[in-house]
Amino acid sequence: MNKSMLKRMTHRTEFWIFIVLIIMCLMIQAISGGQLFEPTTVVTILRSMIVDGMFAMVCLVIMVSGGFDLSFPAIAALAYSLSTTICLNNGWCETNPIPGFILAVVIGAVLGMLNGWIIAYFKLNTMIVTLGTQTFFLGISMGLLQLKEITSTLPKSFKALGTSYLFEVYNSQGLRSTMSSLFILFVILVIITSFVLNKTMFGRALYAIGGNEVSAERAGYNVRRTKFILYTVAGAVSGFIGMIRVCLASQSIPKALVGKEMNIIPAVILGGASIFGGEGSVFGTVCAISIITVVSNSMLLIGIDTYWQDLFNGAVILVGITVSALQAMRRKG
Repeated sequence: MNKSMLKRMTHRTEFWIFIVLIIMCLMIQAISGGQLFEPTTVVTILRSMIVDGMFAMVCLVIMVSGGFDLSFPAIAALAYSLSTTICLNNGWCETNPIPGFILAVVIGAVLGMLNGWIIAYFKLNTMIVTLGTQTFFLGISMGLLQLKEITSTLPKSFKALGTSYLFEVYNSQGLRSTMSSLFILFVILVIITSFVLNKTMFGRALYAIGGNEVSAERAGYNVRRTKFILYTVAGAVSGFIGMIRVCLASQSIPKALVGKEMNIIPAVILGGASIFGGEGSVFGTVCAISIITVVSNSMLLIGIDTYWQDLFNGAVILVGITVSALQAMRRKG
């Protein structure tokens, strides 16, 4: 490795996030008396990353474009709640979960279209729009449709998919833990997101729009169409992720994802995505979501109250905003 390559690497945020992840894991391993690297603990942490990691991919592509989405958990919740209710009432998905997933994706896409239409065609602030649609979607779920919690009557195929696993491990005490087969979907989404951002015209458009929307339009990018497609796809993927959560949790609760964005957004910011747009990487985001997941799953191991997780997330947001602002000032200077 030559000096120029090393210099470029050390100037990238994700390099330092990866170093922090390694150091943090080693520290927790030492403090917890070697419990972090127990096979069951590792598998539990990886399982915990499935839903949050997939949501982080959605949040990343939106932040790269210069947007700030607060509504993706509400979209997912309404999509999976409505889809599960329809499947249950019509006797669908007892043997095959695919119709439920398709329905959730379609519902999520329709909800995402609303975000995309308002943001792209009226050019309104993304945070304000998605804050409004977040409340709107929750109101539809809890008020207009009055969707109920579904637990014991959940379609059998959803439960079967959620309990299917790739392999099982045991710790030194003989406790068992399984790696969910749904982890494969997380890996696939990470690969697809990386490919879209780095190898396609759509990904280049997102970075260009996030860097400078006016310049992107002058360069020939159709900003309106790109944003509309982005939020539509984000809604569809959110609906899909919501169904994955239903399968993993073996329950459909309309308000289960309320506040989830406050766990995901700090991870994406910590991973190097700029709140001003135009920056962010899949590797950095995966490292950051790993840090937050390791911290939240290791607090009991090292005897720290889980309420400190909120303090950690708040600190991450403040640090991320500060770093983004300094980077923007440096670019302008």
